[in-house]
Amino acid sequence: MQRTINNSARNATEQSRVFVRVSVLLSIILLIFVVTQFASAQPADEEYKVKAAFLFHFAQLVDWPAGALNQGDQSLNLCVFDDEPRLLELQGTLEGKLVATRTLHVRSLSQPQGAQGCNILFLSRDEARREGPMLKSLRGQPILTVGETESFMANGGMIRLHLEKDKIRFDINAGAADSSHLKISSRLLLLATTVILGGATDRGR
Repeated sequence: MQRTINNSARNATEQSRVFVRVSVLLSIILLIFVVTQFASAQPADEEYKVKAAFLFHFAQLVDWPAGALNQGDQSLNLCVFDDEPRLLELQGTLEGKLVATRTLHVRSLSQPQGAQGCNILFLSRDEARREGPMLKSLRGQPILTVGETESFMANGGMIRLHLEKDKIRFDINAGAADSSHLKISSRLLLLATTVILGGATDRGR
């Protein structure tokens, strides 16, 4: 009898997990299919509200290694530099959102050394001058790096947002994520346009 109850509980838990995973997958598919249809036609501030939504879903579909996240205040820190032109759009869209049990906070950095407290670092195309040195200094650290320039993944960045046929798409450098002990969900990998797997490139849609 006890075994039957335990099995039922496990089945219910597994069904709940499957439901959550399917819900997240459907939401990000909807985000890509619907929202990106008009993103490129909008002003820059609207474009970055859409990209902020992508950043939120990236945070939902990446696992950090044990000890990489603050265990005290249950926060998840997304960092941008304080001279980032889209800082206000990112803060207005993302600040305070929940990622599982953690609260997402948008932190502004004045110095590269401040990135040590970050879980996600976003470098827009306006931060191209910082890109190479910044990514080099973070190599191997459990910080998800997201950027926009054509050189971003070649410099060791993990996820690159870009426009393709008037839609916002993204590429993933899974090799860079693996070397930093970050686990990117297979569901997110399937939605990427291009995935780099430790030197090999897999072209998506």
